[in-house]
Amino acid sequence: MRSPGVERRSLLAGVGALAALAGCASPETERIAALTTRGIVLTVPFDLGSYALRPEAREVLDPLAAAMNDPRLFNHSYEVNGHTDSTGRLARNMALSDLRAAAVVDYLVARGVSRRRLRAQGFGPLQPLDPANPRAGINRRVEVFAIPPPP
Repeated sequence: MRSPGVERRSLLAGVGALAALAGCASPETERIAALTTRGIVLTVPFDLGSYALRPEAREVLDPLAAAMNDPRLFNHSYEVNGHTDSTGRLARNMALSDLRAAAVVDYLVARGVSRRRLRAQGFGPLQPLDPANPRAGINRRVEVFAIPPPP
C-alpha cells in the first residue's frame, strides 16, 4: 500500500503539469493538446467507503478545471471514471464508483467546465490498479482521461 505522502507527491506532480497546461504553452501543454488518442490526465484518490473529495484532490482539480477552460482544449472531451476497491458488496461499490465520478464532475462544472464535455461512469472494483491486492487504497480512485477531438 502506498503511503499518503507518496499519493500526495504523485498528485502534486500532476498539479505542476496541469498548472503549466493552464498558464502557457509548455511542452506538456502541447503534448496534451496534440493527443490523437485517449490519454489519462490525472488520478484522484478517495477514502474507504467515501465519495467526498479530499483536500489534496482540490489541489489537483483546480488546475485541471483551469486547463479544461483553456481555449486550446475546448474541443477535447473527458471521461471521468470512478473506481473502488473490492471491500464490501458489488452493488454498493458500483454505486459508490458512480458517486465518486459524479463528485469530480460536479467539482469541475462548479469551476466553469461545460458538463457536455464530461462523461462520468463507474466501474466499481472491476478495474483495480493493483489486481494482486484488490482491497488496496490505490484502487479507490477517479481517473480523468482526455479525449481529443476527431481529426
